[in-house]
Amino acid sequence: MQQPLWVRCSMRSWSSLQALQTTTTMALRDQKAALRQRIGGDLKKLDSNQIERQSAIITEQVLQMPAYQNAKAVALFLSMPGREASTRDIVLHALDSGKCVFVPYLHAGEAPKSKVMDMLQLHDKDDFHSLSPDAWGIPSLSKDSVETRRNALGGIGILNHSSGDQQDPPSLDLIFMPAVAFDQSHRRLGHGKGFYDRYLSKYKDTLSGSQSGRPMPLLVGIALRQQVLPPGETIPADEHDWIVDQIVVADVE
Repeated sequence: MQQPLWVRCSMRSWSSLQALQTTTTMALRDQKAALRQRIGGDLKKLDSNQIERQSAIITEQVLQMPAYQNAKAVALFLSMPGREASTRDIVLHALDSGKCVFVPYLHAGEAPKSKVMDMLQLHDKDDFHSLSPDAWGIPSLSKDSVETRRNALGGIGILNHSSGDQQDPPSLDLIFMPAVAFDQSHRRLGHGKGFYDRYLSKYKDTLSGSQSGRPMPLLVGIALRQQVLPPGETIPADEHDWIVDQIVVADVE
């Protein structure tokens, strides 16, 4: 029995919409990949002295930010050598200043072969100096230490065990974020894994559920000059891509 015309038309419309969405997603993915390749090529031209110089300027700018000075808890990425501005001196200053410092930890997600990111607390400067580099040269938390660390989402460890009679609400004031590139409208191009976008969505949901009344943390991008696109050029983005509140960049060669 033949289906009614309105059913056949609806099915064709739905199929066309799905095809359009798939095409748009693929085009967006290709545009992002091309931009990552281009920026990556620019970064390879930088020598260590240029990165150190820019990192020092960025560090000084961060330390002068009222939002940083007033923050009690900050999340900081630990930088990839030769590809990002160094956050080392910011981490050490924050620890010296008595701030709670949280750093990324990647671990297996619920879906097979998936990975998710949590922000776990560094205990002190000795703890930071003891971190071993991963395959990318990034200082990383050891797996056997994570269940003793405070989670920025609340509780202890990656399973968010309660640290007392009541679950701690999320308490970050600032999140410093890495990127492959930023544009003038503060759009961010990550490395394509979606770790930060998913983490921020989870943080927002957890914050809403806590009924603590706290706002979202200030999102601050840290970038070398070569990672910021010129005026008029934008980063391709969709509804899942978070925009940072401000960018700290060293405007030098």
